[in-house]
This record gives sequence, C-alpha cells and structure tokens, in this order.
Amino acid sequence: MSNLAIFPERLKELMFDNGQMTTRELAEKLGVHSTAVSGWARGASLINLANAVKIADFFECSLDYLAGVSEVDRKVPARPLEPFYTRLRAVMRSCNVTRYKIAKETEFKDVYFTKWSRGSIPDLITVIKLAQYLHISLDYLVGRTDY
Repeated sequence: MSNLAIFPERLKELMFDNGQMTTRELAEKLGVHSTAVSGWARGASLINLANAVKIADFFECSLDYLAGVSEVDRKVPARPLEPFYTRLRAVMRSCNVTRYKIAKETEFKDVYFTKWSRGSIPDLITVIKLAQYLHISLDYLVGRTDY
C-alpha cells in the first residue's frame, strides 16, 4: 500500500481512537477548514508538511507513523520547529549531500530548493521522498526528533 493510501487510514484511525473525533472537531483543533480535513481523510487531497506536523503534534505521534512510513506508533511530543529549508540544509550538511547532488540523483530539481528557501512548504509526499533518499526519518528531517 502506498503512502498516499496509508495516510488517510492512519488519520481516520487516530481520530477514531481519540473519542471518535469528527473531521469538523479536528479541523477546529488544528485551525484549518473542515473540508481540508475531510479531503485528507478521504485521500482526495494532498496534505502539506505544516498541516501534517499539526496533526502529528495534536495526536503526539511520529510523522513516520502518520505517513505510513513506519508501523510503530511512538509518542513524539510537539516542539517548536525551525523553517523547513533551514532544517533541510542542516540535515544535508550532516548527510554530506548537496542540492546539486540531490537534483542530479532525484526528481527534485534545484528550483524546489529555491522555493523552499523562500518559505514554500512542501507536501508530505515530497518530504517522504527526501527522507527516503537521505535514509532518515521524517521526524528527524523536519526537526521533531534528534534521531
């Protein structure tokens, strides 16, 4: 099963386990429109990283679990995060990889990095692919954990 199919199921599971929460209730807690949560839960729309982090923070689960990258539901408490591109650059340095190398070896062209450096937020699927390329967890990539 692909991550696109797993995410909606994990979201619905977490909502159910949290007192059979409705999409409207979760939307209110996250500060987003209920149609957005409904679309994510149906698999009808992609979620961006910022909203995926809001969900993971709310349910105190790992992004890896939420996204279907891991079967382990471990508790990850919310913590302040630096901007995505700032964190990505630090991770790239620690992995000894450059923008050029990523652009050359993957589908991520340099223009993506330019957009992220200007504050654009990637979707969750993009972050999954980056983490897989770098052989790290989603939570580490975005700064939710130190491992």
